[in-house]
Amino acid sequence: MTTSADSDGPDGVPATRPWWVIPAWVAFGIVVGIVGWGGFNTAMEATNSLEFCISCHEMRSTVHEEYKTSVHHANASGVRAVCSDCHVPKDWTHKLVRKIRASGELWAKLTGTIDTPEKFEARRLALARHEWARMRESDSRECRNCHSFEAMDFHKQRPKSAEAMKTAQEKGHTCIDCHKGIAHKLPDLTARHREMARRMTEEASVPAVGATVSALVAADVHAEAAGGEPVARIAPGMPVRVLAREGERIRVEAAIWQREGTVRTVYAAFGRRITAATVVDGDRLEIEAGVARLEPERDETWTEGRLRGWTGARGWVSDAGRIEAYGTEMYDANCSFCHALPNPEAWDAEKWISHINAMRRMVPLEENEISFLLGRLQRRAKDAGTTLGAVR
Repeated sequence: MTTSADSDGPDGVPATRPWWVIPAWVAFGIVVGIVGWGGFNTAMEATNSLEFCISCHEMRSTVHEEYKTSVHHANASGVRAVCSDCHVPKDWTHKLVRKIRASGELWAKLTGTIDTPEKFEARRLALARHEWARMRESDSRECRNCHSFEAMDFHKQRPKSAEAMKTAQEKGHTCIDCHKGIAHKLPDLTARHREMARRMTEEASVPAVGATVSALVAADVHAEAAGGEPVARIAPGMPVRVLAREGERIRVEAAIWQREGTVRTVYAAFGRRITAATVVDGDRLEIEAGVARLEPERDETWTEGRLRGWTGARGWVSDAGRIEAYGTEMYDANCSFCHALPNPEAWDAEKWISHINAMRRMVPLEENEISFLLGRLQRRAKDAGTTLGAVR
């Protein structure tokens, strides 16, 4: 039998002890470790309970009330998902990381960042997008604890749902790409980009002669500096060049294309229906015609031109970076609501027209915003690279 030396025996010969005998200090350390580890995990699990989550006023009076009306709280099967099931990882490593990061929220609690309904609503969009981003980065890990493509019986789903799920599986989309607002009220998806638009227009000065500018809303164009009835309306986001200024009026020029047989619309690119302006009074509208070209795909003649007229000097933005940020925010917030965000190059410029028309009733965007967004996407379409050279 293997033994190990211990203190000397009565006859001075070193005593021995069995190998399985643990020194008292080691045993004490093991007990302390077990108790400490168990206590730590017990405390961490306690913070995962529904009662703990709603113990603060911010959760109890806002998102908890919304959650109680959702299918995750009450359903036919009687299976309930509580806060931690959706917002805290199950595995220990990711759970610990999540808890450490969540400890930073204590500062917000102490400073009263969202301690009133008004404060909470003001930050709802930012809070929601932060959580959506976290879920997307983890491939909706917590959703997949209960839901998986492999366990789905597509035959028991509605045909449209089954088709969407199969497409998501094939393309590697994640749950939160399509399922937002299923347990809580959706934030105002328009709040941020509308605030950006307000600031841009309020801070915009009268553009200098020679500057290239764009308006975020449709801009009336007049034949005379004095105004009167409009002869055309420049599309939101369409770039124009300032030719002259008279007081609060500026004369602008837009590079356009006219399609043979179309009299109510002029376009921003050769061969592509990217609206540059709508024509109100073609007889009085000044358009300098240029070179005519044949568009072979449809056997159509397109004529290059320059549309000129007078408009108000206010509301034009020259900062391309701010306009780009505005468009990005509008697109990201509204077009990722119920599906993964499409790459603008996924479709050609013509196809984007039908996609936007199909989706416009699903988003809370106004007509000017829809027009701005459509033009932005068309200018980034997969076939736009060779058609927009004349208007840049």
